[in-house]
Amino acid sequence: MYFSKDSKSPNKISNITNTLSNVLWEKKNRRQHYPAVLFTDVLEEMPIHGLISDKLAHNILPILKEEILVVLDPLGERHKSVSEYFHSEFLSIYSFVFSAKFKMKKIKIENSQILDEIEREISLNIPYEKLVNQFFQYAAVFQHWIRKTNPKVIFINCFFSLKHQALIYSAKKNNIITAELQHGIISKAQTAYMPQKKMGNHSFPDYLLSFGELEKSLVSPYFVSSEKIIPIGNYYLENLLSKNNNLHPEKMISSLRRTFKRVILISSQKLIEHDLILFLLEVAEKLSDTVFILVPRRQQDFFKLKTIPENLLVKPDINLYQSCQLCDFHSTVFSTFAAESIYMGVPNIFINLNNLSDAYFSEIFSSHAGVRFVNNVERYVETIKTWNPPDKVEIKKMSLHLFAKYNLDKIKLFLNDKINL
Repeated sequence: MYFSKDSKSPNKISNITNTLSNVLWEKKNRRQHYPAVLFTDVLEEMPIHGLISDKLAHNILPILKEEILVVLDPLGERHKSVSEYFHSEFLSIYSFVFSAKFKMKKIKIENSQILDEIEREISLNIPYEKLVNQFFQYAAVFQHWIRKTNPKVIFINCFFSLKHQALIYSAKKNNIITAELQHGIISKAQTAYMPQKKMGNHSFPDYLLSFGELEKSLVSPYFVSSEKIIPIGNYYLENLLSKNNNLHPEKMISSLRRTFKRVILISSQKLIEHDLILFLLEVAEKLSDTVFILVPRRQQDFFKLKTIPENLLVKPDINLYQSCQLCDFHSTVFSTFAAESIYMGVPNIFINLNNLSDAYFSEIFSSHAGVRFVNNVERYVETIKTWNPPDKVEIKKMSLHLFAKYNLDKIKLFLNDKINL
């Protein structure tokens, strides 16, 4: 047995104090008017110029300066001090979530028996009444705030969370422009972007600021029309690869190369992490001359590895982007980092667990010479041993279409032409 449940129970006192601290964090800014607002979360945070910033929206912040408010979701953690950030104007999402708890709603759902029958038929149980009521609780809070502060544009890092859909719904009610910053891979398997029929756009953003032109062919016109998909690239990736960026090899990887023949970076997703670790444990035993560096989506505290080979390292805190350039391969099941790593010239081996790699990436990478898809441990081991991919310069050339260039210029153009800011 490789896993055991962590016996630690949540610290309720700590949770309460964190919640209260987050509710009060920069609360003074809630009543202020800002022409622009960005709703994002700590998963997008990266160190930039010695301070913490949002890796997708960083170039927006110095353009708008004190005219943009960042509403940050700490994802259950306690907010850091604002002094640690590149930007200075913040508010916690807890300010809205806490208020929503007191906006009691009881929405009558007509023909709910049809939903109940569908659930029974497909053995699915979704607490839709609770979710619908939560949606309108959030909407009431957001609508009140929007009417008081009257922003001109609201940026969102992910439109399909319940809170953000309620936010978009409220913004549209008040004729406020909404723009989603693409945060992850978009493919035809990503059903949030592929509605099959017209169902109204009440909770869809007005614009999608995409990684590249490719997304125009991968997004349904029932979501956003192609002319409202604006390729802006990826600030952090562009900055990392710029000529002015002096990358210093990490000591850890340099040290590993003295012991192992190959270094392979693995990016993960929470949905598949348990199965992925089991896969890697088996692979690591078969490839003792290769070291695997697994970077979980977030620090895991529910499962702990009981036994682990010395050539499988779990490193949640390393910088994926800087480390990847020093590795021989990148592997994942369906992390967006596949596109970013291939753009950096690093060959990719997809681990097609539950057919997720194929569903999300085969359409994008089916003919890419720097990519392989494998379905089992044996094929993965064989690929590592025998595959001789193109060199990194060639892989970069093959991957230029994935991300638009000149992120700063693209953002300035969008703000000037579409928002008039």
